[in-house]
Amino acid sequence: MIVAHHDGAEGALSWLDDAGYTVRELDSDGKSFLLSHQLQLGRWDKVAQTVGALSETDFDKTPILHHLAALATLGPTVPQDFRAVVLTEVPFESREFPIASDAIAMDARRAAHTHFLNAVKAANQLACPRAARMDDEYTLWLELRDPAQSAQGKKRLENILRDPSTALGFVHYAFQFGIKLDLDAVERDIERSIAINGGMTIDAAIARFALAFVQPTPEEAANYITRHHNQLAAHIDTKLMRYRQIEMLSRAGLTERANEVLDRLIEEGILAEQESNLRRIISEAKGSDLIESLKAQYETTSALGDLINLVAELENHKRWDDLCEFGKRLFKETHSLRDAERLVNAFDNTQRSEKLVGFLNENTDLLSQSNHLRMSYAWGLYYEGAFLESRTALAELSDDEGSPNYRTLQVNLGIATGDWASLTAYIANEYKNRNDRSAHDLLGAAQLAIHLGLPHAKDLLFEAVEKADDESAVLTAAYFIATSAGWEGDLQVYQWLEKAAKLSGDDGPLKRMRLKDILDRKPEWDRRESETWHLLSRGQMPIFLAAQSLNRTLIDLTTFPAFANLNETDPRRRSAIPAYSGRRVSLEFDVGGKALALDATALLTLSFLKILDVALDAFETIYIPHSTLGWLFEEYQKATFHQPSRIENAHKVRDLLAKDVLVKFAPSTAASSDLSAQVGDELAALITEAEKGRDDDDTQHIVVRSAPVYRLSSLMEEEADLSSHAAVLSSCLAVVDKLRQKGQLTADEEKRARAYLHLHEKPWLDQPDIADGATLYLDDITISYLLHLGLLGKLKAAGLTAVVSPREVSEVDALISYENMSDEVKKVIEGIRASLKSRMESGQVRVSRRRNFVECEEKSIPEHPSVGILALATYCDIAIIDDRFLNQHANIESGGTQVPVFSTLDLLNALVTAGVLTDDERLEHRTRLRRAGYFFVPVTVEELEQSLRDTTVADGAVVETAELKAIRESVLRVRMSNWLQLPEEAPWLDGTLKAFVRVIRNLWRDGADIEEITARSNWLVKHIDIRGWAHCLVPETADNVVRIGRATYILLMLLPLTEVKQRVEDAYCKWVEECILAPIQEQFPEVYAWLVNWFRSYVANMAEPQLSEGENW
Repeated sequence: MIVAHHDGAEGALSWLDDAGYTVRELDSDGKSFLLSHQLQLGRWDKVAQTVGALSETDFDKTPILHHLAALATLGPTVPQDFRAVVLTEVPFESREFPIASDAIAMDARRAAHTHFLNAVKAANQLACPRAARMDDEYTLWLELRDPAQSAQGKKRLENILRDPSTALGFVHYAFQFGIKLDLDAVERDIERSIAINGGMTIDAAIARFALAFVQPTPEEAANYITRHHNQLAAHIDTKLMRYRQIEMLSRAGLTERANEVLDRLIEEGILAEQESNLRRIISEAKGSDLIESLKAQYETTSALGDLINLVAELENHKRWDDLCEFGKRLFKETHSLRDAERLVNAFDNTQRSEKLVGFLNENTDLLSQSNHLRMSYAWGLYYEGAFLESRTALAELSDDEGSPNYRTLQVNLGIATGDWASLTAYIANEYKNRNDRSAHDLLGAAQLAIHLGLPHAKDLLFEAVEKADDESAVLTAAYFIATSAGWEGDLQVYQWLEKAAKLSGDDGPLKRMRLKDILDRKPEWDRRESETWHLLSRGQMPIFLAAQSLNRTLIDLTTFPAFANLNETDPRRRSAIPAYSGRRVSLEFDVGGKALALDATALLTLSFLKILDVALDAFETIYIPHSTLGWLFEEYQKATFHQPSRIENAHKVRDLLAKDVLVKFAPSTAASSDLSAQVGDELAALITEAEKGRDDDDTQHIVVRSAPVYRLSSLMEEEADLSSHAAVLSSCLAVVDKLRQKGQLTADEEKRARAYLHLHEKPWLDQPDIADGATLYLDDITISYLLHLGLLGKLKAAGLTAVVSPREVSEVDALISYENMSDEVKKVIEGIRASLKSRMESGQVRVSRRRNFVECEEKSIPEHPSVGILALATYCDIAIIDDRFLNQHANIESGGTQVPVFSTLDLLNALVTAGVLTDDERLEHRTRLRRAGYFFVPVTVEELEQSLRDTTVADGAVVETAELKAIRESVLRVRMSNWLQLPEEAPWLDGTLKAFVRVIRNLWRDGADIEEITARSNWLVKHIDIRGWAHCLVPETADNVVRIGRATYILLMLLPLTEVKQRVEDAYCKWVEECILAPIQEQFPEVYAWLVNWFRSYVANMAEPQLSEGENW
């Protein structure tokens, strides 16, 4: 101590080392003195040794060691630049003060907390209240900053704030740690303290200084400090106050006042570095780039304080990319939980989920301290495609299940893992807590419930509308959701649409337009649609992009038409499914041990063929794009007809037709062209039939159609003049009157019907009363009204004959057919979901990370799995894609890695090679694809021969099997279209035609029945004529290509057979001459001449070498 008094702390510690004394040779007071000076000088390596040498006896004899040991233990958790601050007091900005939060640091902080508690106890025992309060403040701070103790700390803080004797000194903690205070009450307490104590106390000064930073604006904060400056100056450093004033004034843009405060500071004396920093702050407020200035400042000084300022501004300005870089630097310095959260936010906002997950995997000890980090980690895992790990991480946050973030991820995981049934519990929970949910929350839950067919859907939707008040976007969305559920008949639902329309402004969500204005836009829509189909037919646009342009889905262009085609007997009416490219020839690959990337189109095809499980099990690993099951879930929603009430009504109409309650219209006379031009063919036919004269039949014939009827060409602006037909026109209201008269309606039913019809129709002038036993002709609008009112089934009971229009019957059939197809499509989707879900759980199916689409405005494009497949090249050995635009290319590439592209046709061959499928099963699947309208399925010699072998011959003609018919119609359908692009897709056409030629030649074998061979050859030769493909050729060369091409294929058949008996060869030559050469010679002499010349040259070329050999001999 003597040396310290004379030579200072440095000298004292040097003397101790020179004298050879160690800490263990000192008594407790000596250790206290030593530790105090080591802390003062920042000798942190020595500090740790000294604390390690302390014993319980030392603490008992010298209680201040508790305080010093606490500071010594706490110090290393604070960045080097800031350690001096915590040695004297708890930092004023206690919540944001950087303090490490890793596992080692947390252990140290909790050990320091224990030391401080012991210090408080000792201080109280020794009647040292000021020391006890200081150490207790440290313990409170550490508790508030420790996630495990924060709840306890807040409770303690609240108790302290209730005590008038201590409250003011802890006001700043309340502001920083989220405890709401009455600011006016705090002001009154400060004034009361001043009055009682005769001036400003330290506690009151701290409270008043804290109040400055909760003022509404930076200017008011600066003014507050100015107003109370003299009071505060006794306890708060005046330079600190002026520094803060300059900051606040600069933020408020009051640079002149900020400069005035700076001038006073300079007069008082500040360091040049501080002056430079303050001038920079003022300069930035004048319009210079604040962040670039802060970057330059940090790059110059490398000071932690400058880095903290830079990171804070980057966060304020949402400069997430820069924050990723500098936030990482800051965390390396501080290891602070707050800085970790800030860095994770930057990773999240820049969609760097890989870095986010990697960072938290390296700092797992932080996860237990922050629900925010755990939620971010769960989301990061989800974005990385680690769905199961994300689900586990989310389950650990079950105490946070009420948060929107938690619930959104819960839904996303349920969808993305294929565990759609799990969403039932989510919907039930949303309904249970509906009072705590927003209108938008309930809207989403209602939509989800409808798509899953769950109860509470309607209640959730109506609750959402009730909470929305006058929010037009919610009302609009609710209306369309209700329509999709079949509730559009509800009067309240219709009122939502009306209200939304009234509330909508120029920016929507609804906009009123005249029919003429809509039709004026039709040419542009038609042009866009035509261009899309043109690009798709030429293989210049992927299917999913074409679907988006046409406002349809991928399934609308693939699976739906596939099922429709299966039921279509006329190949001309089958839709084209562009899954395969004619550019590609069949390719072989081995499935064993391969990692496979599967596109959405391939999944649909394999599920359509019902071999998805078989195909998946053949591979070791399957990769799918991140959005696959999310996309599939949306497709499942859209697969259902968007107005189920129409499907329900269609079934009602069909039932009524089957029970003869309704009669299908069978016209016996033609309507006039003038009347049809006015009101359309259907209504004109009904009116004409009703007006037809009938001998010996006095039955009244009435057309039931609501007024008014508009002229077709007037765009609903001009009413048609039907006064000459008034005798046979009646409104729905007349039907209601008749049903009431015949005892089929109660008074209440009549009242409701009249109220509804009053809104939807006008009666005809002088309309006739409906007589008993009348025949009523009902058009589609009338049927919809009567169905809605439940009156259609009562007509027969009232003695009336109801005749429905042909269009109504056709629409009924179409809707029910669509429902059946929709059910089949749902089975395809369900098959994919179930197959992928089970294999995700087992680990066989793996999911790619989410694609980064920060730069893309239209997220629906990069989120589609057909785009996501491109990024899988780095993970897999092969990719299976059933999109003509994509699989026309040999490879896909990502990150410099190329992967070969195959189609499901190639996969079928590979599965046969591997013994997974048989040849017969392959033919069955290829037949199904052909019948479903999949274009460019190649014809192989083997399948054509097999299909022909299974046929019979009757009366010299082949009786086609289903397989052979599918081959013929598939080729015919392509030929009837303009989809084949030549010369690009010549490989498909050439391969197909050559397969027919080879099969013809293969038929002529010894032992075969000549009559049957001839019949089958005749069937085959019909499909070899290249003239049928002339429209696909380039016009300038079409004639030449047709002539030479046709001759080339004929030439193949003219070559002599080998290894057959003379009888068969003679029969073959005769068939060729009669069926091929003779018709060509007669009809196409130029082709015949070309063939003769070719053979003449061929014979001459063969003879020439033989003559040469003879001469030499």
